[in-house]
Amino acid sequence: MSYDDILNREKWVRIMCDFSADGVWDKEGRACSADELPIPTHVKTMIGGWQAWYEHSDHSDMTPWFDASAHAAFGLFIARLVKRSLPDWTVIYFDEAEYRPGKARTAFEYEILLNPNGTFSR
Repeated sequence: MSYDDILNREKWVRIMCDFSADGVWDKEGRACSADELPIPTHVKTMIGGWQAWYEHSDHSDMTPWFDASAHAAFGLFIARLVKRSLPDWTVIYFDEAEYRPGKARTAFEYEILLNPNGTFSR
């Protein structure tokens, strides 16, 4: 079964950057490609750019140009675009800016919810 089949069958996706990944993950934690999601091309392109931004950082003091808060805010924006494109899917966002070892997972990884009035919850 292809990842495309898995994502579409489960209607579940995690939006999360990691090195040597594409920013999209299935329910089992396997890396996938944004191309496998039934979302608009411009959203796929944004995911690719967001992931590239992450890839070109090393998250150290040697890269002062990398703004983790801005990167996380753009990731949340993308996750919301994915949810708007796939309203009947579970869309999970991993917020790197909130991640700390030992912190409760719900503080940095959460579902993006689309309210009936078109606004978002987390």
